[in-house]
Amino acid sequence: MKNSVACLALTLAFSLSANDWPQWRGVNRDGILHGEPALAKLPVKPAALWQIPIGKGQGGLSLAKGTLIVLHETSVDMQQWETAAAINSNTGKIIWQTPYGLSWQYTNVYGPGPRTAPLIDGDLLFCQSAAGVLACISMNGGKLLWKKNYAKDFGAKWFGGNAPGSSGTAASRHGNNGQPVTDAKYIYAPAGGHTGASLVCLGKKTGNLVWKSGTDYAAYSGLMRGKLAGVEQIVMVTAANMIGYRAKDGKKLWSVPVKTGAARNIVTPILHGDTVTMASHTLGTFQIRIRNSGDGQIAEETWSNRDARTNITSPVLKDGFLYGLGASRGRNSTFVCINHKTGKTEWAEPGFTDYASVISIGDTLLIHGSRGVVTLLKATPTKFTQLGRIENASQTSWTFPVYAGGMLYVKDGLRDGQNKLTALKLR
Repeated sequence: MKNSVACLALTLAFSLSANDWPQWRGVNRDGILHGEPALAKLPVKPAALWQIPIGKGQGGLSLAKGTLIVLHETSVDMQQWETAAAINSNTGKIIWQTPYGLSWQYTNVYGPGPRTAPLIDGDLLFCQSAAGVLACISMNGGKLLWKKNYAKDFGAKWFGGNAPGSSGTAASRHGNNGQPVTDAKYIYAPAGGHTGASLVCLGKKTGNLVWKSGTDYAAYSGLMRGKLAGVEQIVMVTAANMIGYRAKDGKKLWSVPVKTGAARNIVTPILHGDTVTMASHTLGTFQIRIRNSGDGQIAEETWSNRDARTNITSPVLKDGFLYGLGASRGRNSTFVCINHKTGKTEWAEPGFTDYASVISIGDTLLIHGSRGVVTLLKATPTKFTQLGRIENASQTSWTFPVYAGGMLYVKDGLRDGQNKLTALKLR
């Protein structure tokens, strides 16, 4: 079907359990959880099944077959490393830990440590460090299988922090945040090499380069894979453009400018039918439609909502409506519902923080805010309908949690002080 949901093509090439959340924003990278009953309410003070100390970092969590993967900072031989930890989701016991890249010591509000969520693909685990190391680790025991360095292998610039020359490339200031994506054979990574390796395609099992393409610097947005106008492609949002690359060979199919202040495109685009929906704090929320033209493709804007100026939060598309943060104003951001077909804002509710992780469960939305508040909403365009609220589910955190089997797994993300990983009983 021509207008079937494009994210169906994103389904990872391995068998999954109903409760699995194997990568950034779930199985199809759309924030929708499958195989779980909707929550009717939230406990005021949820009990913790377990809680363990964990290292610093803002990378999300992933879960597959009862194994929870968290990326965090650990000390190895007097140096700080980004490290993957496999944890039993029922007990909180660490099964194995594998360092994969040196940790950059940020002094900004987010602190040091990983920025991206781990990607579980069968018996392989892919981890990307803030400083641009892409590692492949065995899920069976944690053996490091291979790794690539974006700067050394693909010419990406790494300035670190606010060093001179970093203004043109977002990833050089706050680290590599954009999520790689896989298919049956390959992993596609936003290396950000500005001399021909903005996007790279590697063999999953070997790390060998298959193709490289593009000259843009990397931003913070996650890659999306799917069919647009019948062509399998990788959609990449860079520091200046949103681009569709043909998956089989890296050919640039289409491009639209998305120049923003500080070159900090963050939101993961939403693919649906032949449309791509994107948002930024500069441009607002907008949608394009892709059509074929000769041996390439053309992107045409269908609508633009300048008021929905999302900075960080990637929205969820549910039954024809987008749910996520609109204008981000620190401690008083608005949560909005936008008509996916027209771009019209159906409702906007103030009182949210600068970031919110949104998980769609049945006809409800489970929202974890950066100040630790968890909110349960009815997914309806009629009006803002709150079903429950937990005030202190975690400390400050920009980490995307995992919900499975009635448990919310959430990681604190404090720059200073003790970080924790907690399994909270919500049902």
